[in-house]
Amino acid sequence: MISLKRALNNDRVMRAISGLSPSEFNHLAKSFGQEIEIEGLIRYEKEFEQGNRERKPGGGRIGNLSSVAEKMFLILTYFKCYPTLDVLGLLFDLDGSNACRNVQKLTPILEQCGEETA
Repeated sequence: MISLKRALNNDRVMRAISGLSPSEFNHLAKSFGQEIEIEGLIRYEKEFEQGNRERKPGGGRIGNLSSVAEKMFLILTYFKCYPTLDVLGLLFDLDGSNACRNVQKLTPILEQCGEETA
């Protein structure tokens, strides 16, 4: 499995896999985390109104990508290296279909962060 902590300790590796320096990554992670939180609240309210919500926010299983930084690392790795979803899943200890769901979910959030910083 790929290690975010190890990549953050090596500028060259971090740039090679994500396209960002460790300081740029940490700066972007703050706005990415805010966008994930906003997206989660919007999704919760929508599902609550539709009657489809079974748990409160934060309930349920914790996935393999437990932190915002790990989620951002996955999506940046995907766009920088462009591996197949099965390879991306292998790198991040996910099933290929789960990697696909993460890419679909995280791409608009990353785009939103890019619009705000531009």
